[in-house]
Amino acid sequence: MANRLRSCAFVLCFLSLALEVKNGFGLVKENPRACIIGAGYSGLGTARYMKEYGVNFTVFEATKHVGGTWRFDPHVGTDEDGLPLFTSMYKNLRINTPRLTMEYRGFPFPDDTQSFPTGECFHKYLKLFAKHFELEKQIEFQSYVTSIKWAEDHWNITYTKVDKKETRTAECDFVVVANGEFSTPVWPNFEGQDTFKGKMIHSHDYKDPDEYKNRRVLLVGAGPSGLDLAVHLANVTSKLVHSHHLNYNQPYFSNTYIKKPDIEMFTSNGVIFQDNSFEDVDDVIFCTGYVFSHPFLDKSVGITATEKFLLPLYQHMVNIRHPTMVFVGVPKKVLNSVLEAQGEYAAALAAGKFELPPQETMLKAWLKHVRTLHSKGIKILDVNVIGNEMDNYFVNLTQEAGIYRRPPVLTDIRDFNAKYRLDDLLNYRDFDFRIIDDYKYERWYNPRQGNPCPIDD
Repeated sequence: MANRLRSCAFVLCFLSLALEVKNGFGLVKENPRACIIGAGYSGLGTARYMKEYGVNFTVFEATKHVGGTWRFDPHVGTDEDGLPLFTSMYKNLRINTPRLTMEYRGFPFPDDTQSFPTGECFHKYLKLFAKHFELEKQIEFQSYVTSIKWAEDHWNITYTKVDKKETRTAECDFVVVANGEFSTPVWPNFEGQDTFKGKMIHSHDYKDPDEYKNRRVLLVGAGPSGLDLAVHLANVTSKLVHSHHLNYNQPYFSNTYIKKPDIEMFTSNGVIFQDNSFEDVDDVIFCTGYVFSHPFLDKSVGITATEKFLLPLYQHMVNIRHPTMVFVGVPKKVLNSVLEAQGEYAAALAAGKFELPPQETMLKAWLKHVRTLHSKGIKILDVNVIGNEMDNYFVNLTQEAGIYRRPPVLTDIRDFNAKYRLDDLLNYRDFDFRIIDDYKYERWYNPRQGNPCPIDD
């Protein structure tokens, strides 16, 4: 791995010699046009700041709706227009981090909203946000982007106008890629998997616990989705087999819940685990995460985009080769507040509120980031992870772009909730949070029957 990192650094340093060095990004047109890909949480947040900074912009959204992954869609595989299904929302979902860490700045939920509202309620919040800031006027709905190319002094965005079945191309001076991360699932591959006669799905296609009533179900994985579905299904299924290796304070789910280690292989009617035990099951749900998907990026973009990472990106955002392209939503292990801050940074850049360093300087900063990861034993696959450096990241964005400094209390709430969620999985959402100031918050027990949402459609 060390040799590969040194090789990567050498190649990128060599490439930097060929970069056209510019101070800042400096759009020369009098009324440059910014284009945003996606009208989910990140795209809407970016659009709000583009409007506030007076930038001429258009949002290209593949579906008929705002909200991205937060919108529930009953379809599986493809949506009503035959497009890939971009949302992973399911019935009865509740957010797993307090809404205070997910609210847009200056646009809070109503005061009486529980701290962990439902996914449906959060989608209502996003729709209300778009309506309040009159963003839909700048959204081209049913516009499925298929290609982004660099054309010497501008970007060509090719998209399919889904409702008219037409292919169109738009010229843009600045591009924000905000297409989300939770739409392309990771499918594991086990021996004998193709011989299993039951139904296999990824949690991306999971919709309703009632589909599994009195069924024998294997749940694979204990990330956020895996743990949440264990809660949803334990009292619905006739048997819930949960294969994972997470070490946490496992609650009592039900007397039909069976914890198992990792999978060894499948048979036609069940699965053998690494402890050589066997369980017969009817259905399998893989809660095995998601990968990046940017099939529309042409090689002229100058980004190495894989399922695991994008590089090189300055500040986890800026395309160093072509700094008029910015990605919002790439960083991993962060709160939604990071994505909103990135949206404000992108808008400030597009509006000329600040200038980027020369490209060589940005590349050196990125290489320093890679070397720091390597010194900590972190793999290049995690080059887009911010994690525990989240508060420092807020500081860096503020110092460079002059944007609002998201308060340290958000990081403290994130860290507390991440631990407490694993300590008390069944009850942690029954607590409410309130921010006292930039450094302090309070928390109290306040369960709500029926999970009411004070936002109307």
